[in-house]
Amino acid sequence: MFEHKIGLANSLLRDGELKRFDLGGTAVLLIRRDANYYAVGAVCPHYGAPLEKGLLKDYTLMCPWHHACFDIRQGMLLEPPALNDLPHFLVRIEQGQVIVTLPQDNNPAPQGAADASDKRHFIILGGGSAGNAAAEELRRSGYVGKITLISQVSNVPIDRPNLSKGYLAGKADPSSIPLRGDKQWYVERGIELRLGTRVTRMDMKAHILEFDGGNSLHYDKLLLATGSTPRQLSDTPGTDLKGIYTLRTLADADEIIKAAQTGKRAVIIGSSFIGMEAAASLAGGREIMVTVVGPSRVPFERTLGEDIGRMFQREHEANGVQFRLGMQVKRFVGNGGHVTGVELTNGEALPADFVVVGVGVRPATGFLREAGLALNEKDQAVRVNAKLQSSDPDVYAAGDIARWDDGSESGQRIEHWRVAEQQGIVAARNMLDQDVTMNQHIPFFWTEQWKIGLSYVGQASKWDEIIYRYGKPEEKDFIAFYLSGSKLLAAAGMKHDLDMDAIEFIMQDNKSLTKEQMRDMSFDLVAYAQSA
Repeated sequence: MFEHKIGLANSLLRDGELKRFDLGGTAVLLIRRDANYYAVGAVCPHYGAPLEKGLLKDYTLMCPWHHACFDIRQGMLLEPPALNDLPHFLVRIEQGQVIVTLPQDNNPAPQGAADASDKRHFIILGGGSAGNAAAEELRRSGYVGKITLISQVSNVPIDRPNLSKGYLAGKADPSSIPLRGDKQWYVERGIELRLGTRVTRMDMKAHILEFDGGNSLHYDKLLLATGSTPRQLSDTPGTDLKGIYTLRTLADADEIIKAAQTGKRAVIIGSSFIGMEAAASLAGGREIMVTVVGPSRVPFERTLGEDIGRMFQREHEANGVQFRLGMQVKRFVGNGGHVTGVELTNGEALPADFVVVGVGVRPATGFLREAGLALNEKDQAVRVNAKLQSSDPDVYAAGDIARWDDGSESGQRIEHWRVAEQQGIVAARNMLDQDVTMNQHIPFFWTEQWKIGLSYVGQASKWDEIIYRYGKPEEKDFIAFYLSGSKLLAAAGMKHDLDMDAIEFIMQDNKSLTKEQMRDMSFDLVAYAQSA
């Protein structure tokens, strides 16, 4: 144990101030809250963000990059996408001096283990972000019964957002893609992995899942987290040619990377997040000549608006990516069974050594149609209440397949990584009768293209008005507020991480934010978020 005298308690930090110290090679974040000092790890365990640049509200510290949240009193994780608590260090005041003791004391691993005497069996169907988060949260919350995590893919749960970013670009070490390393991590926590396993039938009355090959398992409670299936251009001639890929799984990414090792021309169908991130990764990381095809006038038009979409398009074009927008695919052209080009509806033929299709996803709920669960008629998502409980009280749903009751007529379904993790945590807690709802959580996602990062808080499927603060999208320095009438639905921002943290807190607390306050540069969003 090493003790470090930091300074005088009454003058070292102001109330609410954060300061990083490097103590014996350990990065420590010292925080003053009221009359007390707290010390936690200074680096976010997600992607290594500097937490001294985050935002403190009461005892909650929000990461500036991807909005993971922690309780500074014990370092406890409150919101994903981080998976681990922060290291927590002992602080005491002695003779007016702040003294931090290293290494950390009595800080056990956040996940527990199984106890064979507990005969309950919880099954999680789906090895994506929601399923993995639920398995971890069950252990974190003290559940010691049996957990079986079933996944149709053959690999352990992975950091899927990185597939279209650093991994596809060749800039992320493959060892960083699994969320928890290898299978041993799950073994040590009593989480049984059944990989490469497909469920064919669910009997809710008997609480039984049946699998390919005739095997079955009984569950006490079940979480459905099967995610989404990429949409195919199945009605387009030539779609059966080799060299046409979607990007959803690690195997998909590996196939595209393999194609990029020999091919030099790619056509990407779709100008939303998967398509645009893949375009930046292939062109910037693999030196592929990329053409993006999409039916909208500009990328992200329906998600972020025309101005932001045009800014991204210009950045891509400045780096050699070409666009064919307002266009659709007429047919895929091939030779010897392999794709060689894409013909558009205007007659233009685009040469292609390979094609990536990113035209959206649909909930992977095919096997549930005969199970008797209440599904949404339009998208076949599982209808759940705010606690993510389905029409069967012992069956929950989380992630892309869940349409949860947010008080609106149609409910809410969001295809975001962090939201899926949030839902996995909420579902796990409610499986343990903790009575929490999705209404306590705000959606957040991020994208990075050509070293330009954009963060987005809230959810606006459509809006009446966009109010810009600080600057315009073409300046790559702005916050955009999306409104329906006078109600704030969402915000997108570049280069204003602290304000974006503040906006999430403001939305979480359901505080009003007027149009005048949004436009007023002197109105302090951070101070407003931190106020009582």
